[in-house]
Amino acid sequence: MIRTLAVAAALACVSTPALAQQQPVELCGVFQITDAEHVSYIPIPGFTILVGQPPFSAPPGAVHAVVCDRTSIFLGPNDHRVITDLGVPLFIRNGGRIAVLEIADRQLRLRFTQGQPTPAEQAAIGPAIERALADMDRLPPRQAPARTTP
Repeated sequence: MIRTLAVAAALACVSTPALAQQQPVELCGVFQITDAEHVSYIPIPGFTILVGQPPFSAPPGAVHAVVCDRTSIFLGPNDHRVITDLGVPLFIRNGGRIAVLEIADRQLRLRFTQGQPTPAEQAAIGPAIERALADMDRLPPRQAPARTTP
């Protein structure tokens, strides 16, 4: 199974640009904070946000952020569900550029921590944020974990 996924990922990487535009390539993993000075990136084979079905469940182990390497930096239709379902930010990486989808000052935003968006990416960010906000408004409120009393 892992060999099949590896071959599929390799073939997807060498596909024509038009095919990549139709079915974006995405490899995801998680950031785990191991102590005050160390963060580890753990790739998770088969874990995807673009084609995954919400609600998302956290992969095994500690998850402090989800990280996805993509063919370009863009917001997929379910990217905001990383925040609503898992309660962590989504980092999107492409060619040395990094953007983070996060909630800051009660606002959903995509912030570049390294590099800059291309003009096409910049034009797509606003409408994608608006779509995400509209979907977030339709989601049921998150329930707080049940409290247990001794």
